Amino acid sequence: MPKDIFQNIKQIIVDFQQSIVQHLPALEQEVNQLIQSKNNDKNSIENILDTLLSLIDMGMGKDLFIQLLEYYKTIDYDGAAFYWNEYDNDDE
Repeated sequence: MPKDIFQNIKQIIVDFQQSIVQHLPALEQEVNQLIQSKNNDKNSIENILDTLLSLIDMGMGKDLFIQLLEYYKTIDYDGAAFYWNEYDNDDE
């Protein structure tokens, strides 16, 4: 019985990760749009940074996070520093 539970949990995690991977192109498009349009809306940028930061914990989205963060530091250096710290703390 415990082996079945483990297999079920493992499959749920795999399915969840696959569904996230399917959404990465949409996030990439949104990041590119923010940067290309030179969007200065800190709330919009930070919402996506928050999402990407949580995805990094699952092993995805690191490149998009860094790309958006590099752009964000041109708008709000202190705000970007906060996200760099969060990223560095998650890496430890």
